[in-house]
Amino acid sequence: MLQIASTQEMRGCDEEAIRGYGIPGIVLMENAARGTADAMQEHIPDLVHKHILIVCGRGNNGGDGFALARHLIERGCAVTVAALSPVNQLKGDARINAGIIRRMSRTDSAGKLTLITSATLHKLEQFKHIDVIVDAILGTGFKGKLKPKVASIVEWINAQPAIRVAIDIPSGVDADTGSAEGVTVKADFTCTMGLMKTGLLLSPGRDASGNVIIINIQIPPEVFHRSKIKTFLVQESDVRQSFAKRALDAHKYQVGKVFILAGSTGLTGAAALASMSALRSGAGAVVLGIPESLNLMMEKKLTEVMTLPLADNGAGVIQASAWERIKQQCQWADVIAAGPGLSRTGDVQEIIIRLIKEIQKPIVLDADGLNVLAGHDGLFAKRRAPVIITPHTGEFSRLSGINSDKIKNERLDAAKRYARMRKITLLLKGGPSVVASKGGNVYINPTGNPGMATAGAGDVLTGVIAGLWAQGLTEEAAAYCGAYIHGAAGDGARKEYGEYALTAGDIQEELLKVFKGITV
Repeated sequence: MLQIASTQEMRGCDEEAIRGYGIPGIVLMENAARGTADAMQEHIPDLVHKHILIVCGRGNNGGDGFALARHLIERGCAVTVAALSPVNQLKGDARINAGIIRRMSRTDSAGKLTLITSATLHKLEQFKHIDVIVDAILGTGFKGKLKPKVASIVEWINAQPAIRVAIDIPSGVDADTGSAEGVTVKADFTCTMGLMKTGLLLSPGRDASGNVIIINIQIPPEVFHRSKIKTFLVQESDVRQSFAKRALDAHKYQVGKVFILAGSTGLTGAAALASMSALRSGAGAVVLGIPESLNLMMEKKLTEVMTLPLADNGAGVIQASAWERIKQQCQWADVIAAGPGLSRTGDVQEIIIRLIKEIQKPIVLDADGLNVLAGHDGLFAKRRAPVIITPHTGEFSRLSGINSDKIKNERLDAAKRYARMRKITLLLKGGPSVVASKGGNVYINPTGNPGMATAGAGDVLTGVIAGLWAQGLTEEAAAYCGAYIHGAAGDGARKEYGEYALTAGDIQEELLKVFKGITV
């Protein structure tokens, strides 16, 4: 798993390297500059012949920029350094590197280095030709809104027909939340130091960061291993490692039995998508509990999924009187999924409450299965078996009582608090989807795209998670692998059909390719 650091966590790793291992801070700055120069040379064609402008702030981010200038000059680049503050106002390692650049500019006979101190927007506007602009203005410690002087410079940077490179994080972005209260640098590349930062993965920071490159600044690996960082970016290798090779004599009842409670009049598609997606995900046998008046329709629609007709109210909605039959089927299943298209009647809510209270089997709750949770904080208190819930932001707002805007700005923390408090696993759907475990781990999913904002996509996800969980994946792995696979299928569908025409059925079809690629 790739660790994701908050500002405080990364600062702690830096301090441990400096104090615990005796690595001077200026050495870490030097490694950051060299690594950034290497990354620029790799990703920007013909860099040595380009005019590079580095805009430096007064902190360590600016110090990285001053050190970078030296490395780029050594490689033959023409560099202009625009320091927003006088060099004598800088402190520590930043001042040392700025002083080196000042002395180099005075003795430069090749015309490769220009230093502008106390740079203003007016001075920057004098440049007629710039190929690359490096943002070394503000680092990961920034919070709030850019000051007007800096904001105007950032707007100028964004308006230039140049490649933009941000050091550590684009100026204007909160490194912890990804939020931005005003203008930010719109980077083509972001070279971030040591570990990925959470703000680079959460919008709008994710959109402002472009291609993120992690720079190894030579902090000893043990520092990261001993850290208490519990936020991770899911990678394909993590998903691949979660699958065990099946025995040659495996049969359908050994590789996952799923019971899905879903569907009502007008919402039969949700039931079909969820149940077929569980099969597509490798479950050996799937039974769909459906209102009896809809059963014949579903039998015609679904050939591989078994159906269980349940007593309904005559309008295609399951009645509470179906409970005993539901309970019996739950005993057969390894995993139960409930909610897609069930409707919101009192009978349905009664059934969901009884599932949570009486059935000690793994349960996935989505859509109409989530509605009953609002206002019932103690429902999970006596459960011994695990639960995964999969709300989108609006549903999570109703469940948690947290304003949707606050959830957007505190996505990781809100999910983590709720999961730990309820002792469940929460998959908060969105851009990006986030999985929070009851043990405090958080997994950020890198796959998926806006085209997946389409009816039925969440039903596919429910089926995928249930199918994976029934095959023996852990609770956490079923959730984060399910999110990754579902998003990867959505990405495949976008490549095939584009974002605007993409449907849930397209995502389901793409599961075949994703599983083939992961499990071969």
